[in-house]
Amino acid sequence: MNEPASAPASGLPVLMYHAVGSAMPPRLAELSVPPALLAEQLAALAGAGYELLGLTDALAARGSGRRVVGLTFDDGYRDFLDAAVPVLADLRAGATLYVPSRNIGGTADWLPGSGADLPLLDARGIAVVAQLGLEVGSHGAVHVPMDVLPRPVAAAQLGESKAVLEQVVGRPVVSFCYPHGYASPVLRRQVHASGYDNACVIGHRVSPPGEDPTAVSRLLVGPQHDPAAVLDLVAGRGPRSIVPALKRAATPAWRATRRTARLAGATWT
Repeated sequence: MNEPASAPASGLPVLMYHAVGSAMPPRLAELSVPPALLAEQLAALAGAGYELLGLTDALAARGSGRRVVGLTFDDGYRDFLDAAVPVLADLRAGATLYVPSRNIGGTADWLPGSGADLPLLDARGIAVVAQLGLEVGSHGAVHVPMDVLPRPVAAAQLGESKAVLEQVVGRPVVSFCYPHGYASPVLRRQVHASGYDNACVIGHRVSPPGEDPTAVSRLLVGPQHDPAAVLDLVAGRGPRSIVPALKRAATPAWRATRRTARLAGATWT
């Protein structure tokens, strides 16, 4: 296995995971990484000298000269406690788990088809995650694109989710993850005003120097990434694509389309 070069100057690789072993709907199969592969991926990073931290700790270490990778897990699947936590414990790694607060103890009912059968952690499980020293962050109150919600509704859901999760974990909840990755400038300001210190999008890139801490870019990791591919991702050697840049450029128009569709009663997955 090749030793990776240092990550881009002041660039922060943040990895985005979802389920660990649970079966996803076929078109979302890339969102579930088998536990054994997760162990191989993270062991490769640790073996290459990277510190594995949750997002808030990773951002605090930015610019320190330390080789850091942020680990994030979206949605709060029950398999995080059963399958991911043992891997993280073996490596003494940190991570941030993002939970949609109204779905605590329920299922991933925002996913198509069999997604409604995917169980999520209940309050006790989330509390255990926090007791183990892992960060719990908000994934909104409801797993819907928040950038097209009326501003008062978005603000209310941001505050509600923070309050609910803080009661569950018994500590401040300062990290946020935008459901579906959509974040407008207005929504980012609302996140900050609601008391969150940082928030993450998708981005499909290493988080560059000077990036807005309320819109931290991440790298999606799936079952197609062997350990060498993950090392390439965090070192900025992943496959080059113009798609992320095109998506960022098209965001305002796409947001307007989704807002119109929401007003017409459409739903989005």
